[in-house]
Amino acid sequence: MKKRYHSFITVNMSQPRTRQTFVLLCFAVAFTFALAGALAMGQAKSRLASAEFSRITSHISSKTLLMAMSENIPYLQEKMQEAGMEEIASRMALELATSIDLRDPRTYLGKELPMYDLFDSEIDVASSDFDYTSIPIESPPPPELEQEIIKAMEDPDEDVNERPTGSIKNKQVLIYNTHFWESYLPELGKKDPRLASDVRKNITTISKHMANQLEKMGVGAVTVKRKYTWNSGSYVQSRKMVKAAMAQYEDVTYLIDLHRDAQRRPKTTKVVNGKTYARLAFVVGRESKHYEENLRLARELYKRLNEVVPGICSTVIIKKREKGNNGEYNQSLSPNSLLVEVGGVDNTFEEANRSVEVLARVIAERIGKAKPVSNGR
Repeated sequence: MKKRYHSFITVNMSQPRTRQTFVLLCFAVAFTFALAGALAMGQAKSRLASAEFSRITSHISSKTLLMAMSENIPYLQEKMQEAGMEEIASRMALELATSIDLRDPRTYLGKELPMYDLFDSEIDVASSDFDYTSIPIESPPPPELEQEIIKAMEDPDEDVNERPTGSIKNKQVLIYNTHFWESYLPELGKKDPRLASDVRKNITTISKHMANQLEKMGVGAVTVKRKYTWNSGSYVQSRKMVKAAMAQYEDVTYLIDLHRDAQRRPKTTKVVNGKTYARLAFVVGRESKHYEENLRLARELYKRLNEVVPGICSTVIIKKREKGNNGEYNQSLSPNSLLVEVGGVDNTFEEANRSVEVLARVIAERIGKAKPVSNGR
């Protein structure tokens, strides 16, 4: 029996049928929650099993998995080298137990050598003589250089902004150096690769030369520089510098950050027709909002550079923001952003200048302000 008083409903629980209905409703609600909980637990258990399986198999190299699969798939047998079950079983057992792939030194040296974390970069395209041991290495400046930089920053006569290069008013290319202190051992008269840094005699010289070459070919170019320390966050500081320059030069569409690799001479040098070049390498940041455009640009330049001087450009590599990598490299500032490694610690200014001359001509060709580059320069 129900009686309505204003907005309230009263229920007479003295009636047997009413109590029975109420009890059944409670059981139905409880059953619904129990069923939902059981389904959720089952799904969670399935996901945990899948995640656990994924975690376990992640320790097995792709080649080992392919070898195992090829035992039951004839097509793979044709594509894979013959490998007995004993070899497959032993390799899988070792990789599952230790996460070590004997064919990849990184898997057993990486934890002991911090620099090996850099070799986790993705190689997009590369020359035939390039492998993970050739990937550009970023090395911090020696501690004493930090003090030299701080001292130079306090110099009131220090020119923090480079004057425009050439006479072309509209500047389309901005060249800068996030790690401006990076230099070359032969130019410093030193042997220790840890000392390939200098406050004044450094990669900025190469940037000026490249800008001058672009201007000669009718492409407006400007270089900018500002001194800051490694510990102050070099990419944060260079980003401020680049944004200020872009506000000053509104026609800038290409941003080129030149670096010097820490690899040794055999990895960073190419001899073509009797001329020695400091090899170029492109680094593309996956975290950039212009990642796709910058990757296409790097691929295009890689291909064209090697058509002009075979082997001058060794690779295009992709880096994510992890394990100390910046992963963005100011490349969100323009869809035509480049980070270019120009040679290594053992190269010379002459070799580096020769290489950026080729890079300048290829970029000028792309912009359409210069005649097509002829093979062999």
